[in-house]
Amino acid sequence: MTPQSTGTFDEELAALAADLRRLRIGRGKPSYRELVARAERSRTGIQLSMATLSDAFNGKRLVRIDTLMALVRILRAYDEFGGEVPVPGHNAPELAPWRRRWQAVAALQSGPPAGERPTAVATRAPAPAPAPAPAVSAYALRFRLVGHPGPVRHLAFPADGRQLAAAADGDAVLLWNTATGLPYKYRGRIEDLGPVAFAPDDSLMTVNNANTRSVSLWDPVLRTRSKTALERSHHEGIARLAHSPDGRLLVSVDTAGSALVWYAAGHVRVPTAFDGLAGRVTAIGFTSDGQVLALVDDGEGVRLWEVFGAQPLSAPLAGQPVDPDTAAFSADGRVLATAGRDGSLLLRDTATGLPLAARPAPRSGRIGALAFSPDGLLLAVAADDGTVHLVGTADGRPAGPALTGHRQPVHAVAFSPDGALLATGSHDTTVLLYERRAAPVPAPADDSAPAPASGSGTVAARALAVLAGAGRPVALPPLTWDEPLARVAFSPDGRTLAVTTGSQQVLFVDTLTGRPAREPITSPPVLPFGLLYAPDGRLFVTPAAGSAVIAWDPGTARSTGEPLTGHSGPVMRLALSADARLLATAGADGSLRLWETATGKPAGGRFPGHADDALGVALSPDGRRLVGAYRDGTVRVWDVLGPRDLTHSQVLRGHGGPVWSVAFSPDGGVLATACQDGAVRLWDPRTNQPVGDPLTGHGESVDDLVFTPDGGFLATVGADGTLRLWDPAAGRPVGEPLTGHSGSVYGMACSPDGSLLATVGEDGTLRRWVIGPR
Repeated sequence: MTPQSTGTFDEELAALAADLRRLRIGRGKPSYRELVARAERSRTGIQLSMATLSDAFNGKRLVRIDTLMALVRILRAYDEFGGEVPVPGHNAPELAPWRRRWQAVAALQSGPPAGERPTAVATRAPAPAPAPAPAVSAYALRFRLVGHPGPVRHLAFPADGRQLAAAADGDAVLLWNTATGLPYKYRGRIEDLGPVAFAPDDSLMTVNNANTRSVSLWDPVLRTRSKTALERSHHEGIARLAHSPDGRLLVSVDTAGSALVWYAAGHVRVPTAFDGLAGRVTAIGFTSDGQVLALVDDGEGVRLWEVFGAQPLSAPLAGQPVDPDTAAFSADGRVLATAGRDGSLLLRDTATGLPLAARPAPRSGRIGALAFSPDGLLLAVAADDGTVHLVGTADGRPAGPALTGHRQPVHAVAFSPDGALLATGSHDTTVLLYERRAAPVPAPADDSAPAPASGSGTVAARALAVLAGAGRPVALPPLTWDEPLARVAFSPDGRTLAVTTGSQQVLFVDTLTGRPAREPITSPPVLPFGLLYAPDGRLFVTPAAGSAVIAWDPGTARSTGEPLTGHSGPVMRLALSADARLLATAGADGSLRLWETATGKPAGGRFPGHADDALGVALSPDGRRLVGAYRDGTVRVWDVLGPRDLTHSQVLRGHGGPVWSVAFSPDGGVLATACQDGAVRLWDPRTNQPVGDPLTGHGESVDDLVFTPDGGFLATVGADGTLRLWDPAAGRPVGEPLTGHSGSVYGMACSPDGSLLATVGEDGTLRRWVIGPR
């Protein structure tokens, strides 16, 4: 994928569309109709339309982030020959660059006018005289990791960046916790050699010190060793290991420069042009679609080769006395950095072989290692004088002063997959772990707000960005009322929070300042259970009297249309379809109903239930499944287009009490249910079978849950007063429980951009938690 730049919104949207077209071409160029059909066959709940595909591929508009992720997943459901392969999961590592790219373009859409934005640096024009280096480095030292038996030669991060593997002389690979800077002592020491690499499933690959021609695969939890098919496949010891961005391919290079390519699943050999090359393969890189590029020192300079097709991609690239052991590719494979024997550094466009930036002046001494940041904007350059230089890839200029924590030559540098951490390994036997500094974040424009004290706003914004960027939720000051609060919802633009109260009102507050945003809804009195914003800004509420739902326009403080009536008791919960055409309601009469939001008319008859209440309701993203949660502990799944009688519903059993809340993941691949028994269960909607063990930890009733818009987190709240975050793909908690409420937490919501969670409870407190952009 093209590295992010600082162009206008239109330019970046066009670049994003161009990358989507390239991905489509690289996957056999399936037609729009075939992509729609492939999404249908995938049984993942993904729905694509011809109009959406046209808008995305042609850059007509910025599609929603969940739509972009769904499109990329379906495109990656083809191999390079156009054959069908499994659809990647919604948390697959190869989706992360696309997710960050969407966020960058979305920020430009709501940012300052194009004329006020900095323009991209021209890469082909002659470079002006180097500008002075920034006074502050982009990274600050966080931990010094000591205890390695010898010089540290290799470093590797897994996909989540929570560990760091360091291979040192002395046949030892140590694993470090990047959050605490402490070694995983309980897992013991891995008596193996470098190089090291993490597989897509987070298992660790190391070279067996008893036989340097074989590779060991270590279980990420048990730390048990298993052999791989790479055993004795090379004639010399293995010197390099690397996975493609999509995790499908693995490349191994031996000390003689011979490279082999493997399918990562099962380690089956791929016929490759590397066999029998006259030169030495000295660096491996990947294009964004997984195509492998090899840097070969063939006596004529640098040459690039492709895996499939057995053809060189370019003529030899001359112009620099290359040090064959020091080269690196950007994450998308489009930029190549090479170090010269004279200490120089050169950046090239891999498609043309032409320099991308003026060649920096030779450095003092040899360059020991190179690594690109995941976004391609920075290059870390390790020198034998113990320093690490950060270079901007757009212009080749320093991005701050050198990092000077080592006392001897630096042999290894590595960025974490999200770019938040930079690790450096040295001959002095230490590893330094640097943390990315947050750029200043301007305060939101608010003419009515008083100006902050000098410097306080900048410091607070930086601190907030650092904490959120590190994945640590940050609590904003609580907002308190003298009555319990039951439900909370974000407006479509995320600027307003609507809150239901025990006194049967709906309050509106500014999301960031906490000040009242508009007059509350006081008449008619509103039940605290049902609250829902539609994308057009209408607010659906359930009045206290009768069994209706009212659509409310907060801007005019008036209802829109006639009340939706049909239940024979209070309406408990509401849910909206992904396209906002249907509203689902769950009633105390035990039934579920669907309504057309445009007309307010019923969409067919009711879905009958038990004598017990229907407490929760959800619609799958594709609009085909309607799910009801009931007081008797059951969950029923209905086909929206099928018959509406109990015998045609699928019953999910397993909870030991009333099920209070139910939600689909954004891609429809997971259904989550929250119960009074203190457990959260995950289900596969395709099979109606549980996925993994129940998520336990609350200990008391789990009252509400919500997925973040990208599906990366599942958040839950309960009677124990805590907010908990879970990784739904792994089925495990993320971080520690978040506390602050002094009683049960009844409701929660996630902002449309996924950066903020809001919780309300019986203590009358509204709390907001910054979890960072998703």
